[in-house]
Amino acid sequence: MNVFQNPLVRIIASIAVGLLLLLYPNAALPTILLIIGILVGVPSLYTILAYLLSGASKRNEPFPVLSAILLLFGCSLILVPSWYIGVTIYVLGGALVLIGVYQLLYLLTLKKTIKRKAGWVSYLLPVIILLIGIEILVNPFSATERIIVATFGAATLLYGITDLLYYIRLR
Repeated sequence: MNVFQNPLVRIIASIAVGLLLLLYPNAALPTILLIIGILVGVPSLYTILAYLLSGASKRNEPFPVLSAILLLFGCSLILVPSWYIGVTIYVLGGALVLIGVYQLLYLLTLKKTIKRKAGWVSYLLPVIILLIGIEILVNPFSATERIIVATFGAATLLYGITDLLYYIRLR
């Protein structure tokens, strides 16, 4: 079984990412973009170097164009993260909307259990997350990067804690 299919691993990762975003909001987005740039660029560089060193060009094998494009993308993430931060604001808003909708739909599947145990209070967090995501998408540059990252960090942390509680309760 794939490790990331285990719900407990996803819960722990969600809580860890949420805490990191809350504790280091100013460094969070540039660091995340740097890590993504490295994770995209290094395998692409390896593929291109393997192609060049193996003599595949002499055997008329096609050049790995996708790897070259991904290498350029990874380098741009590493070298110009500020442009991607502007784009990331929309991604974070969209992610919050998706997280809120997902949690609402998940809670609706557990309707009978929730009515007995927690009632309407369980719907409060997903609605707040959904509204924050909509606010960021509608007015993305009114909030600073720090507020957006802190909001996303809090949402991710609460998402992990909520999933952990449901995981424990359903076991």
